[in-house]
Amino acid sequence: MGVAGLWDVVRPAGKTRSLTELSVTEGFEENPDGVRGFRVGIDASIWFFHAEYGKEGENPVLRTLFFRCATLMHSPFLPLFVFDGPKRPEWKRGKKINRTSHKLIPGMKAIVESFGFEWRTAPGEAEAELAYLNRIGVIDGVLSDDIDNFFPSNNLSGNRSNPVLNAAGKDDKNHTKVYRMSEITAHPDIRLTRGGMILIGLMSGGDYHQGGLDGCGPKTAHGLAKCGFGDTLFQAAQSMTREQLKTFLIAWRHELCHELRTNSQGHIGRKYPSLVNFVTTDFPDIDILLSYINPITSESMGCLADTLKLTWSKEPDLGKLAATCEFYFEWGYKEAIIKRFRTVIWHSAVLRILRRAVLDLDEKSKGTLLPTTPRKGGKPTPEAIGTPSKMIAKHFSSLDLNDELDSQDDDEPLIIKIHSERKHVSTDGLLEYRLEIAPAQLVSLAETGIKGLRSPEGPDEWADEDDEEESGSKGAKKPPPDPESHMRVWMPACMVRLVEPRLVEKYEAVQQAKRAKKAGNGRGKKTKAARADDDDSGLDESPVVKPKRKFVSKPRAKATSKD
Repeated sequence: MGVAGLWDVVRPAGKTRSLTELSVTEGFEENPDGVRGFRVGIDASIWFFHAEYGKEGENPVLRTLFFRCATLMHSPFLPLFVFDGPKRPEWKRGKKINRTSHKLIPGMKAIVESFGFEWRTAPGEAEAELAYLNRIGVIDGVLSDDIDNFFPSNNLSGNRSNPVLNAAGKDDKNHTKVYRMSEITAHPDIRLTRGGMILIGLMSGGDYHQGGLDGCGPKTAHGLAKCGFGDTLFQAAQSMTREQLKTFLIAWRHELCHELRTNSQGHIGRKYPSLVNFVTTDFPDIDILLSYINPITSESMGCLADTLKLTWSKEPDLGKLAATCEFYFEWGYKEAIIKRFRTVIWHSAVLRILRRAVLDLDEKSKGTLLPTTPRKGGKPTPEAIGTPSKMIAKHFSSLDLNDELDSQDDDEPLIIKIHSERKHVSTDGLLEYRLEIAPAQLVSLAETGIKGLRSPEGPDEWADEDDEEESGSKGAKKPPPDPESHMRVWMPACMVRLVEPRLVEKYEAVQQAKRAKKAGNGRGKKTKAARADDDDSGLDESPVVKPKRKFVSKPRAKATSKD
């Protein structure tokens, strides 16, 4: 897609990054504009293009989109999906564009909204709108495999068309190539500006003029861009009237032909006198040039960025997610939904709950000093904001459950304890804690959205997708875990430390005692925390443990929708 061969030109500037590490360090920790996440723009049409390959089950395209959204929520990304608008070009890549809206757009919007993601419709092409939003700082980057996002942009894009390997040489599905316009411009082997990229599109072919200049490839066009022809063309097109631009192009073409004949600056490798014959008096087409330089965006239409009203405060609605699955997918009955959510949603839900708790903490700490608990012989411990059930119900459910929650106590918190830590290659060595969580409330919130519209068509209809062992294996299959039983998930340590400082302090005390014992300094004397944790191994590979107490829901009052 976009300009043929341009990815090869800019590839040396790409840096391999873990999606988790990128979103945590540059989103959550750096905290741009106080949103505690990495704001990423996504061209919805590209996701539709890739999802068309899905063939499984009912609504396979929406199924693929659902699981891609679930994967995206695995890290603190704040996605903004942008759909093509009514003013997109009639022709692109030599083909007439069908301006009719994709029939599955309503379904995709329902999925996007259920995950708490943002979406908007661009006035023209989504890729141009995303690049504009990236340039003015509304979003922090663009997740795409379309090179066009560079043209009006200055920050980030990723090409996921080929697998990106981690430091161990494996495709863990969690790495991407990150490209920044500043690094593309500064790289000694690339030295491309926005004007230079537009010149390559005009000369070697792009979306708006597929043929380009006959006989000119990306390599030659790149060399001419290094000579500055793209920059001067870009500046003229931005500052001149159409008539002035026509006059400017006469001298510009003369200088371009001179460089092709002589290679005076040494950037195109050799002389190309034959190419001069193809530089006609109507090159470049002014309409095509202006399409690259001034694409239809909110800016060109006179709409200010603040009219988007992006607050980045939405959270996944667990009940709506369950209802969406029930409506669109053949496995949309209660048992299968809850079972699948345990493997693909609960981890992400816990991460978003931690982020929400930190946002509440940030809000409380504005202009105030956070309370601390005195501690013997050391620094005071910050008060733990935790993850109270009322906060979870308020932000992660659209149903009015306040009356019910007022009668419930947090007998069992969401996060029980920290079992171990790691620095894994899949997250580029980001420190993570392995948490034991009690998902009972998450299950309860999801169940509120299930209306009982579907039922399993037969025994074990869905079980083989996650639990069935390989054909021919001996012995009975392991029964599925109790939906409310405890489970363990890896979470970024920086998030856990802010929300559950006491659990972190207790865990670190246990680890210190273990290290002391191993070094011969413990001599049988253990701390109280170490004795309580003696049955835990540091590696902890057990995915599920049974809870000591279950989250017991009292009979629900009839739920009413919020205004």
